[in-house]
Amino acid sequence: MRKIFIIVPLVIFLLLTACAGNFVGGVSTKKSSSNETFTLVCFGNSLTSGHGAVIPGVDSPEKSYPAFLQNKVSIPVINAGKTGDTTAQGLSRINNDVLSKNPRIVIIELGANDLFQGVSLTTTYENLKKIISMLNDGNRRIYLAKFYTETIARDMMNMLQITGYNEQTAVLDLYDSMFNELVLSDNIVLIDDIWAGVWGIHMSDHIHPNEKGYEIMADNYFNALKPYLQENNLLR
Repeated sequence: MRKIFIIVPLVIFLLLTACAGNFVGGVSTKKSSSNETFTLVCFGNSLTSGHGAVIPGVDSPEKSYPAFLQNKVSIPVINAGKTGDTTAQGLSRINNDVLSKNPRIVIIELGANDLFQGVSLTTTYENLKKIISMLNDGNRRIYLAKFYTETIARDMMNMLQITGYNEQTAVLDLYDSMFNELVLSDNIVLIDDIWAGVWGIHMSDHIHPNEKGYEIMADNYFNALKPYLQENNLLR
């Protein structure tokens, strides 16, 4: 009986010591080896929802860039793309479609529909700034995707009958300045070119990629995210 009385308190002491080792000042210091706390939300418009991937004019989320991206990472990838969304419409659904998922990583791809609908650049900037502010909790990694390159921006402005080279250059400079200013925070990363190898080559119409185009676009996103994914052991 004496041995039992000695052993039991010793076991309890060892258990308490082991547990205490994971806490400092009442805060757990134990690092999770699981990826369960990581979720990636792709938040955007038709270029996120997979519009035109299989059938022109139709959303195909299963062939969208988030779907192809899912094949490369070990964490859940949520497609929160909605065709036709402006930055204002994106802002209106950020709580339900993004924050409710408590993602560790968010990709924002918005702004093209603002340009097409004639929304002022000031409004676009303020909406994106609010979206980033709502997402940026100091721990979440946020990626902001430019929806254009210079060639694409000029093509889009030609569609809008903004045809003067100098006028196009002035608009392009303003958009570049807006994106550069939005990523000044330490937690925000600009994805400068999501269209490499896609635009004008693998297209379902004059704006949206086809299935192969979205697959290449996923590679472009992946290359931008890869350093952070590797750092956190989130690759497949």
